[in-house]
Amino acid sequence: MYKNLDTTADSLQSWKATRGADHRASTLASEGPGTSLYERQTRLLSTLLGAEQRRLGRTLDLLDFGCGFGRLAAPLAAIPGVRYHGFDLSEAMTEPLRLAPPEQVAPVAERVFHGDSPRAALAGRAFDCIVSVSVLGYSPSARIPALLEELGALLRPGGLLVLLENTLVPVSVWDATTRPGRWLHAFASLLPDGWDLHHGTGTVQGQDLYVLARNEGLGRRYFQLVDLEDPRDASRPLAFRAIHEGAFIRLQEWAEQASELLARPEDARVAELSRRLSSETERFARRQRLHALADDLARFRGPRAPPPEVKPPEAPSAPPAPAIQVDAPLDTRWSHEVPRFAGMLHVFHQDWYGIRAAAGYLPGRKLAIPSERTLTRQELRDVLDHVDACLCHTVIVHGFSATARQLVEALRKGHGTSLRLLTLWHGSTAQFPNTLELDLFAQLVELRRKGVLDGLASVKPGMHLLAAELFPRTVLNLPPRLSDTERAQGASVSRAALIPTPNDWRKNFYTNLFAGLASDRLDTLHVTATYRMPEALRGHKRILSVPRPERAALFDLVRRCDLILNASLSECQPMTALEGLALRVPCVTGELGLGALDAHPYQRFAQVVHVDSVERVKGAIDRLLELRERAPSELAEMMADYERALVTEALRVLEEFIQS
Repeated sequence: MYKNLDTTADSLQSWKATRGADHRASTLASEGPGTSLYERQTRLLSTLLGAEQRRLGRTLDLLDFGCGFGRLAAPLAAIPGVRYHGFDLSEAMTEPLRLAPPEQVAPVAERVFHGDSPRAALAGRAFDCIVSVSVLGYSPSARIPALLEELGALLRPGGLLVLLENTLVPVSVWDATTRPGRWLHAFASLLPDGWDLHHGTGTVQGQDLYVLARNEGLGRRYFQLVDLEDPRDASRPLAFRAIHEGAFIRLQEWAEQASELLARPEDARVAELSRRLSSETERFARRQRLHALADDLARFRGPRAPPPEVKPPEAPSAPPAPAIQVDAPLDTRWSHEVPRFAGMLHVFHQDWYGIRAAAGYLPGRKLAIPSERTLTRQELRDVLDHVDACLCHTVIVHGFSATARQLVEALRKGHGTSLRLLTLWHGSTAQFPNTLELDLFAQLVELRRKGVLDGLASVKPGMHLLAAELFPRTVLNLPPRLSDTERAQGASVSRAALIPTPNDWRKNFYTNLFAGLASDRLDTLHVTATYRMPEALRGHKRILSVPRPERAALFDLVRRCDLILNASLSECQPMTALEGLALRVPCVTGELGLGALDAHPYQRFAQVVHVDSVERVKGAIDRLLELRERAPSELAEMMADYERALVTEALRVLEEFIQS
């Protein structure tokens, strides 16, 4: 019976006893027609359902699960070619819909249903699409898989189950900060076996979109949902670990907000939250080693004394990566596609995050190698065979190591002069106090002089002054290639910023941190570094320490921020600035020395001359956020224009380097 899928028998009876007219009055007053939430929900569902109807080429049978008084009935029933049906467990709740249905919902006795079990009430009927909007949070997580399977049994082959529910969290928690309380579900973990989950974020504030489809016994699979017109697109697979890293960030934000709401000892919700969080602590340790929520609970109960050093939560360990990764999704998913660079192969190290991103966004094939060990003879043969098989005529090695040298010499010996062999240095002279960096750069110059390398270039301006063997132009990094739906353009103001830099003197972490704390336009700072904050300097803003997320999770975090802070004392071309550019989230940086590009209006807004000045960095924060709040479309167009100019110039210089 359906009552076994609800939170408790008491809540079930309370819902059944509530009059639909009363619930409609209270709901529409806060989030009904005319409000941003309602309009975004309706627009999202209308786009997706309209695309599904056109794909089918016939009438689409739709079930609105948890239809209540019919809030969504009129707009969904009005979609051309969509036949609306509604179900709710409460007869009293559906009374307004049954007494005054939209014109398209007729005859109402055959279109609106109620009962303890959807399968029993809808016996003999099948649907092309089932939608659930803000409904499943009232059922405990232990019952969600069974409910999803019950709804799945009502779908026709190839049908979709569309959930517009809470933002994804890594483990389910009870949210006592809302009245009435509800569950935040970890839908990725609760997905039944044999289903695909397409996950979309950022469309509706406070909610994520989950599109579920059966996959004929292929286990549980995860994909990023990018285009509402194509909700089945499987071209962007997501690793379960990547999903949970992004979900952890969401959970930590919720925990910080909950701490503020529940700080008052007299608030009765503290007891409920404490009970629920205690039951989840063991699951945290077992599944993701996420202890942040338990730390928050401790702060609710006692004084807010910070530890001597603040560390981001430990990220879950990953299985060992293969020694050679060829065209991995991480390295090709956001690449620019330029046919004239099709015969180019980029080689880079798997664990050098920034350089891997820079190489990954460039056009051409991709090969990721280890940095901690050299390659075996068989692995070297595999690389040589791959170069032959993909008909590569140019190889660019990004960064340098003993492994990279081994590979360069093997490629030269194996292919002779038929292969153009280039290297790109991603560092600067400020790194040379590390003698390993100095020695590696010197090795590259020597290999170029000996003719082992056909070309050597740098992403740092002026490096050709060190040795005549260097290409005199500065090679420019590219931003990731994103679709319009992947960008954050038009997102609401969150009053949050991301500081993605490590805590060392070159990256200037503390200046960025204190500038963010000093700005009246920011309430929350996300940081990925380990840092120490004396009590006397803490202030009152939220600082959320997060583990360094994988790239898809990082993009999701950036979308939910207004700004990135990366005003470094020594920098080449920071990848987070380019990723923010593509996502239309501005980034504060120091002067980059990119010639005419530095004179672009966007760069004049974003760059800081005295990066070690908290006052100057704060000034850059305030002027960017003032423009974003006052004229967001103007800022977005300014960034789009800069991106177009950068991409054009970067491809032109890259071609010159290849042909030099």
